[in-house]
Amino acid sequence: MKPFTLPTPFPTPMPVSAQWLLAIAAAASVLGVAMPAGLAQERQGCFMITQAGRLIDLSDICPSAQPFTPPAQATSTPTLGTGDIQVTLRWTTTDDLDLAVRDPSGNIVAYYNRSVPSGGQLDVDANAGCGEQNTSPIENIFWPSGGAPQGQFSIEVNLFTRCPGGGGGSIPFNLTLLVQGTTRTIEGSVSDQQPVANFPFSLPTQAAQR
Repeated sequence: MKPFTLPTPFPTPMPVSAQWLLAIAAAASVLGVAMPAGLAQERQGCFMITQAGRLIDLSDICPSAQPFTPPAQATSTPTLGTGDIQVTLRWTTTDDLDLAVRDPSGNIVAYYNRSVPSGGQLDVDANAGCGEQNTSPIENIFWPSGGAPQGQFSIEVNLFTRCPGGGGGSIPFNLTLLVQGTTRTIEGSVSDQQPVANFPFSLPTQAAQR
């Protein structure tokens, strides 16, 4: 009887999965062909079969699979409108604070009146009615460039309602006031005993006072 010989080698290296290696190992065992012990492990690699039936590991020269990289998470910071005047409120609890700005005509930009005839707009409102659990909330009111009226304005920060997870005590906040290119930061707080804080400023004077 003619001795059994394994098929000729593949013309080029090819990836071999663990299932194929197991099948080859099983066939070689039945036919009495010795297999390297390391190939009995369940792993994937790149191999070539020699004339003698030996599997040669070619992992060093075969392309390796690239690890999966999850897509980057979208930033949670909203895009804020700006212009001649921009008032931005930030705080660090899930409570519902509200930002409002009164213009020289007495019109108020707030969550219940998001735009006024003088051009003021509220474009970002956070933790409204405790409907979201944002621990880095931002609210923003602005007048576009070239449209803000001159005169006296007033900023109001109001503790509208406590929300679950917000805790108790006073709630510190940060106001960033931009008036015709000049920026000022104002620190304050609201509480159940003092739920409203007011800060007047004027245009064209770039000054803010308590």
